[in-house]
Amino acid sequence: MSETGNIEDLAKIVAKDVFSWFKWRQAELKDVNWSCVQDHHKKSTHPSDTVFSYIHPYTGDRIFLNTDLKSYAEGTIKPAAIRKAIQSLAMSVECANVSSDWQEKYIPDDEYTNEVVGLLFIYNHDNKFDRNFFSFLSQMDRKNLRIAPGNTIAVIGPQTIDYLVNVVNDIKVLIADEHLPKKNELTFYYPDLVMSKRHGSEWDQPATIELLTSPWMIIKHKPSEKCGEEGYVIYYRRLGETVDEFIYFLDTLSHYQLLLHNAPIKLRFVGSSKVAMQNFNKAKIQYLQSWGADPGREQQLNRIEASSVTTVVTEFNPMEIGMRDV
Repeated sequence: MSETGNIEDLAKIVAKDVFSWFKWRQAELKDVNWSCVQDHHKKSTHPSDTVFSYIHPYTGDRIFLNTDLKSYAEGTIKPAAIRKAIQSLAMSVECANVSSDWQEKYIPDDEYTNEVVGLLFIYNHDNKFDRNFFSFLSQMDRKNLRIAPGNTIAVIGPQTIDYLVNVVNDIKVLIADEHLPKKNELTFYYPDLVMSKRHGSEWDQPATIELLTSPWMIIKHKPSEKCGEEGYVIYYRRLGETVDEFIYFLDTLSHYQLLLHNAPIKLRFVGSSKVAMQNFNKAKIQYLQSWGADPGREQQLNRIEASSVTTVVTEFNPMEIGMRDV
């Protein structure tokens, strides 16, 4: 395989390694063309690099992510290129939701209601893209960008991919250091909401695409002999530059009734500001004051162990990729 071909495979390697930790299933079929059934697309086929799926915790529907994997150098991440990729993916998703060819290839015959969404995965393989991706994306010309009504296209850029890589790496380290139990004894936490209740087993919940792009994600773990009692790990993605954002965060934990459980909580900052820890401690004090210095609530808050994740950078040798089973 050429070096260019190997670079194209980098996004496949990163996506495969990362999403398995978020309990996404990857279809065996990869790099497949399938029949277009929409005359206005003026195409005979659409491509699918790969397809991931999971059962949505709140709807109980199976979500398929028809995924376009891109591996770009910093200089080739251009608004025009991203627009072109989004438009192509939007047509694929519109078609996949009705194409018998796509559905025969990817949808098993079972009881689930299925929905196909699009995922554009933009990996920066030289690690030089340092601009805010979504501010950068706002420069994209959206005129005549056609996404069919009711269809969803998610875009994951370099910063989000770095965040997910660091979360996965940290989970692996915590397991290796016996601060967390095994991978299959972890689940993503979804509280019952006013209008939405969780479906399925509590211990087999995936991280949805919405959770992966949210300000924080909560993982619940089982008790174990080496790791101790049942508890939670929360990955916090915001900068943490204000006290108020942590007061809101603590209030959300209270709303989710996590503080009432009196279970240990590991709060892990990912890429946060140097003042995040300081602001979090100030927020705990202010939050307690708002509750009238309740000793029980103070004890609950003190069970939150906050620390920063050691960040890592993925680097691959393209010539070695050709020797690897992607």
